Amino acid sequence: MSITPSADSNSGFQYVPVPNEHVPAVLTFLAARLLPRVQGAAAADPSPSAVVADAPNDGWTDELLLKFAGMGSLTSANVSRMLDHLSDEPDKDGARSTRELAEALDLKYSVVKNIPTQVSRTLGKHFAGLTAPYWGLWGTDDFTPARGDEMYFAVTPERAEQWKRLRR
Repeated sequence: MSITPSADSNSGFQYVPVPNEHVPAVLTFLAARLLPRVQGAAAADPSPSAVVADAPNDGWTDELLLKFAGMGSLTSANVSRMLDHLSDEPDKDGARSTRELAEALDLKYSVVKNIPTQVSRTLGKHFAGLTAPYWGLWGTDDFTPARGDEMYFAVTPERAEQWKRLRR
């Protein structure tokens, strides 16, 4: 199948040009909006709170989360550091922008910006069917009102509890 730019709305696909630096954020935004529908969520309009409500059943068992964290890759190490940081203040109030995370973790902005892409590749290769163990949303979503036009990351209280328990 090839997807080529087209204005034909009957094709099933719509071409939307997105600057390369925003592609990870757009994909995460779409996943946050569409995932509840795929998983059979009851909400007719999947909101960030619907995504959070589904998070405890997202497939990340203790064993899988430990396997991911122990992979020894730069991606798993960076995500583990993210989860450590985000678990200190879970849910919406603890949402951190890409820039805030980069600063807090002493990483380059470009490294944090690319984490969603790297995680997607890792999950596709080693953890088929799982979504990222964190919650990532676009900054203009209801999740982060008036906090800018940037990607934000957070964890649910349940994930924070699981992560802290596993890291002891």
